[in-house]
Order: sequence, then structure tokens, then C-alpha cells
Amino acid sequence: MKVSVEKLPSSEAVLEVDFTWDELEKASDKAFRKLVQQVDIQGFRRGKAPRSLVERRLGKEYIYQEGLDELISDAYRDTLKEHDLTPISQPKLDAPEFEIGQPYHVKLTVPIVTPVELGDYRSLHFDRDEILVTSEEVDKELEALRNSSATWEEVERPAAFEDRVTMDLRLVSGEQQISDLKDNPFTLTSERTGLFTGLDDNIIGMQAGESKEFTTTIPTDYSNEKLAGQEGSYTVALHKIEERHLPELDDAFAEKVSEGQYESVETLSKVLSDNILDRKKRTVRDELREQAIKAVIEQSTFTIHPLLIDEEVEEMEHQFSHMLEQQHLSFDQYLMMTRKSMEEYRQELRPDAEARVKRQLVLDEIARQEEITVQADELEALFNAYFIEGRNIGDRATLAEIAEQAGLDSEDTARFLAGPDGAEEVVAEDTSARRIGINAVPCFIFERKYVVSGAQEAEFFFPLFDLLKTEQAAAAPAQ
Repeated sequence: MKVSVEKLPSSEAVLEVDFTWDELEKASDKAFRKLVQQVDIQGFRRGKAPRSLVERRLGKEYIYQEGLDELISDAYRDTLKEHDLTPISQPKLDAPEFEIGQPYHVKLTVPIVTPVELGDYRSLHFDRDEILVTSEEVDKELEALRNSSATWEEVERPAAFEDRVTMDLRLVSGEQQISDLKDNPFTLTSERTGLFTGLDDNIIGMQAGESKEFTTTIPTDYSNEKLAGQEGSYTVALHKIEERHLPELDDAFAEKVSEGQYESVETLSKVLSDNILDRKKRTVRDELREQAIKAVIEQSTFTIHPLLIDEEVEEMEHQFSHMLEQQHLSFDQYLMMTRKSMEEYRQELRPDAEARVKRQLVLDEIARQEEITVQADELEALFNAYFIEGRNIGDRATLAEIAEQAGLDSEDTARFLAGPDGAEEVVAEDTSARRIGINAVPCFIFERKYVVSGAQEAEFFFPLFDLLKTEQAAAAPAQ
């Protein structure tokens, strides 16, 4: 058998295979041994009939064709593996009819994933600003806790801002009824936006038991274009006015809101400050990761077959459809509401789909070059956890999520990102901008598994993805 492979600029591969007649004969023998087990020939036990009788029953050409099909399948599979080709879809087959006694030539054209050509991603450097937590931020958190612990007391006075009122409310615009609420609570505010803009100012000063009619103008930027800018007519009946009482900011409050974990405001404030710092670190980490990936994408060269983008569009459509189902909406209802055709919707998805494909290709190539592997037992544990939760493990998005968790949480990856023993000294001695560890987020694409990978040497502490989960790495000194 002779095989040649040509990779085309269109992200396709052309496989040309030549079989000798001797190979076809051997393949037909193999096909016969399989088929004779499936055919009942009178006078013979299954599997014992001579080939001449099986050929008479099935046809001689049929047996040769079965052998040829198996030869082509094996050659195709082996060639993909040997040349590291990732097919996107089934190949286009150019296969003439074979002739008894003659060699055979077949041509297969298959769309493939073309690996991205990365730029010099090891030379990328990103500085991180110092992360600080201010007393104002802690005070804001404390105030939010006080507000969530507030109590309400009914009062007999005119309604004021920050009061909670209970009332019936009817809103119409022209002949269209927009709202008809009964015993609905509203907390009066001077900053209300949206449909009920202007409502609060007209409630201020009312007493419980009073009714009132008034008009407002619905904001011009309201989402419903038919109502935006129109006059709204209200009829309200106020039933109850309640005044908010905030708890004192003392040690008793700290112990109560923490369910006994913290006995003083000072301790609670320290915990809140630490939580704010952790959130900021995660935000900086995520922003830095996205900045790094974007930079790598911008300096990379792609050859993307349109089928890859088509697949990603289908996946995005599937995910969005699932979200609509959770909101009890069908896709047809969504299209009708947005006045779009399915083709228009899919065309709008294509830019984002292309960006997602580029991201996957970049992360895959970095993973391949750096050779960090996720341990099998870590993946197995995640699969088991998802199975127990009833998650659909066959779903592509779920597979990607499992792979990402395996990559981000594995000790091997963390050790690589933090570097081997003494890696912090290596970083500290670097006189350039602060260096950041690498993590290529793993993903599953095109039914082929791609996991994070990377070298285990200190010099690979180059500045890319900082996904460290250890305080030790986060505290590495800037130069």
C-alpha cells in the first residue's frame, strides 16, 4: 500500500492511496471469513460453507467490495494518526469502481484542523498593579450587611424616601394596561429607573389609606419601543407605610450576622477586607489571563476551515436554546420576539464563534508545546462527581468544563505554575518586568481530548497566564 498526503492552504488534506491486487485479495479473504459467519447456506453449518457458495449467494464483487471498504477505512484511520491530522467531518471520497485483478487507487479529501502558528508568546510581559483594600470599601460591605439585617416598623406619618410602602397600583398607557398590582411592596427611592420612573416622587407625602391618580412619562430608553416616551397614567391606593431601622454597628451585630463566627466588629472587618482582597485578586487574575490570551491570539496566524466556525455556531445555538428552555421559551418564540430569521441569528453568531475557535486553537497549541498533563485519576474524580450530579457528560460544554477544572485544580499544574523548588529565587533574580506563570486552559474539541501541558523547568516561568492559587506565588516580588 502506498499513501501520499497533501495539506492544502484551504485547511484540507488530500489522501491518495494505492492498493496492490495482492492486498485486495487478502482483504477479500478477510471479508469472506467475516461474512461466512453471517450467511446461512443449506447443508452447511454457519461459518463452514465454501467461498464459492457464499459468492454465489452474495456476489463475488460484493465480497471484494467489503474487503476494499475495510482497507480504505484502515488506511484512512492509520494515515490520520501517522500524520497527526484532526478531521472536522467525514472525508469526500473519490473511489472508482474496482476491476478484478487490477490495483486500486482512491482519493480522500478531508477538512482538518490546522494547528495555529503561535508568535513568540514567551516574550510577552504583563505588569500587575498593587492590589489594595480601602477602609471605604470595608465600610460599604458593613453597611450592606446592616441593610440586609434591617427591620421594618409600621408608622402613622406621611411616606418619605427610604420607607417601604404597600399599595395597589394600576398603570395604563393609552388603552393598554401595563401593570395591575395588589398589595405590592415598594421601597421608595430617589434613584428609580425603568418603567416606574417618577412613581416615587408622587407617593412621597401620602398617608396610609389615601388614593391618588397621576401621570408620568415612560423613559425614552425603555426596552419596549411601543411604550418608550409615552404618557403613563397611575391609580394607586396606599395601604401601609413602614420605616426601616438599621442595627447598631457593634460587636453584638458582628456576632449575629456571622452566626457566632466573629465576636467583634474589628474581626468581622478584617474578614471582609480579606474577602474583598480575594475578589480583587481573582478579578486581576482573570483580566490578566484574558489579556494574555488576546495578545497571543493577535500575534498568531490562523488557517480556519469554515466548518469549524459552523460547528461552533451550532454549539452556541444549542447552549442558548437550552437557556431559553429553562425560561420556558422556545427558539421560535425568541426569533419572533426579536424579529430575526434563523439565518440572521446564525450570521450574528459567526464573529463570536470565530473568536472562540481561535481561542481553542491557541490554547491547544500552547498545551501541546508545553506538555503539561492532567493525571487520569483527577479526570476520573471529576467525571464521577458530574455523574453523581446527573450532569450530561456527553455534552461538549460539560466536557470542556470538566477539563478546565482538572487543569486549574490539579496539583501538577499548580506545581508547574509555581515552579519547582527554588523557582521563586529564579523569579526574584529576574531584572525584567515581573514574570508570570503559564497555564493553558484545557478544552475538548472535535471529539479529541486536549489537556494542559507544559515543561517542568524553572526557566519556563515566562509571563503568560497567572492562574496561581497559592499565596506563595501571588507574593512573588516585583522587580
